[in-house]
Amino acid sequence: QNNHHNENNNKTMGTVVTKELLIYIPFTVDALNTLVTFPLFVINGRKWALEAVTPKEETIPPSEADRPAFKQLWELFMVAYEGYFGFTLSTLACIYKYPETIPCFGYSLFALYAYKHFAVQNKKLGATQDDQKLNWIRFFFLPGYGGYCVLHLLEQFGR
Repeated sequence: QNNHHNENNNKTMGTVVTKELLIYIPFTVDALNTLVTFPLFVINGRKWALEAVTPKEETIPPSEADRPAFKQLWELFMVAYEGYFGFTLSTLACIYKYPETIPCFGYSLFALYAYKHFAVQNKKLGATQDDQKLNWIRFFFLPGYGGYCVLHLLEQFGR
């Protein structure tokens, strides 16, 4: 009976620990972040956003958010962020409701985070915020999404 019990535990662990967790975990973290931050930007507006993204060592007066050029950039930013918010919600729904879509999203998320890494690294502003973003990308998102892609490719073509 002990052997039977151990076999059942191993089967359960085998079904819980899958390569798909390499997508589910980082994307769920990313989605939760987006589900919190997007409404903050919408509710609090331009001046709050300017203050929130300005490095602490710089002083930018809140009146800068009232300049026409900043207002135009704000509108463009919000359109892009709204699209990313929609992408995040639809991806979250798809990967949980239709797990067969995970490969498509896995490769697109890996490409997105590879580009994010490139973009943040090449800004060269040296802000602590950028270092923190790079560390999250390097040690959490890219290994998760990239690891999934490698395992999926091995599964598809490694036979």
